[in-house]
Amino acid sequence: MALSRFFAVAAACIVLAASPVLADEVQEINQQYRSGNLSGALTRANAYLAKNPKDAQTRFIKGLILADQGKTNEAIAVFTGLTEDYPELPEPYNNLAVLYASQNKYAAAKNALEMAIRTHPSYATAHENLGDIYAKMASLAYDKALALDSKNAAAQTKLALIQDLIGGQPAKPATSKVIPAASKPIAKPVAAEPAPAAKPTPAKPSPVNAAPASKEVEAAVTRWAQAWSARNVDAYLAAYASDFTAEGLTHAEWEAQRRARITAPASITVKISNLKIEQQGDIAHARFSQTYRSDRHQSTVRKTLKLALQNGQWRIVGETSN
Repeated sequence: MALSRFFAVAAACIVLAASPVLADEVQEINQQYRSGNLSGALTRANAYLAKNPKDAQTRFIKGLILADQGKTNEAIAVFTGLTEDYPELPEPYNNLAVLYASQNKYAAAKNALEMAIRTHPSYATAHENLGDIYAKMASLAYDKALALDSKNAAAQTKLALIQDLIGGQPAKPATSKVIPAASKPIAKPVAAEPAPAAKPTPAKPSPVNAAPASKEVEAAVTRWAQAWSARNVDAYLAAYASDFTAEGLTHAEWEAQRRARITAPASITVKISNLKIEQQGDIAHARFSQTYRSDRHQSTVRKTLKLALQNGQWRIVGETSN
């Protein structure tokens, strides 16, 4: 969510007191991570943990690194392990909530935040984040109500109020960087002063799902292009449905092909423009101009992505270009 790197790592210091030499090593790993050298910091953290597997600080840093790399499930495993070994710390639960929210697993995020509050009742960030989770869950419930009864004026007004309250900015992880997969705000920086309460102005009811879904589809397409540009293969492949196939290949063969093509160039830049989205229920078509540049090749094509809403996330199920 919104813990700063320093605060997040410092929290782990509550658990263990290391010798000066070990403490220096951990601080150097942390500084390497904060400088943006994620790969180097992760390699060093793994080497350190091979000798000190219970070190809470380094495990915490490793979780932050994995989250920044888009390896959400691996980061979840790290923070889950911390909650099991050090259940008295609220920060790992808070970070778990961020990661679960990025996967649209709001019930799991709620449970994690409730555990954070149970271990530390005065943890204000967790209380605020829990309120945001409840707001998001309320939005989904009103959305479902409108899907069943599009003429429900009360649900339309409530949905508009909730959306005005929670806004449309992406969530922030414990490292204060944006987690690409999130579609709604889940936290605010720890140091930020709470905004004064204001009475929302009822918005004019809009067609069912049109505005929020279009924004979420646009966010999914943007994350896909960003992952490709970053050569983050795991995040790129996660943008597709698990049964996606292309060029007559099986899904496994297609994944292997894409992995090779994305990791081979030294650099890749993918830019999209003139994005237009058409949506009907749980299916959407995103049409745009794609400019691809690498140290080996460059091209500009018109592309269409077909996306389907699967388990609360928009996944690519079809892809064509000309």
